Amino acid sequence: MNPFKQAPIVRQAIIGTIKRTGHKALQVLGLSGELVDDVPLYQQVGFASWLPEDAEVVMLPMQGRARNFVIVAGQDAVAIELKEGETVVYNQHGVELRLLKDKIKSNVSLEVDGNIKATGDVSDKAGSMQIMRGAYNIHGHTAEGTSPPTVLMGAADAL
Repeated sequence: MNPFKQAPIVRQAIIGTIKRTGHKALQVLGLSGELVDDVPLYQQVGFASWLPEDAEVVMLPMQGRARNFVIVAGQDAVAIELKEGETVVYNQHGVELRLLKDKIKSNVSLEVDGNIKATGDVSDKAGSMQIMRGAYNIHGHTAEGTSPPTVLMGAADAL
């Protein structure tokens, strides 16, 4: 016995393009020229994206009814090249977040509202934070009566 609830058989998938109507409901123009209003978009839990106008979509008729469609996939004309095992999240403005084999790479600045902790070194275009700490911790002053820093950068009590 099949442990899954069986849905009615899908009659056929329909391909169409998004036509925006000014509100959140999607309107789809089918390949045959038929306009379908108020089509829900099914997306993965935890992921939401805005389908731009003229994006191609795949719709399935629920319960085999021709006017009871849901959108199950959508894409635009952007061709993204990936190597085996890579994943990319992108938007229609060209912003990319690439999950590569050994790192995450983005083509825009990153803004974080929380703390950032790293077990490795942190670097910018001028060098690494560890090198900067090392230079600060050993620096001295030429003026008489001064001494090296009493609180070292990176010391546990300085955090």
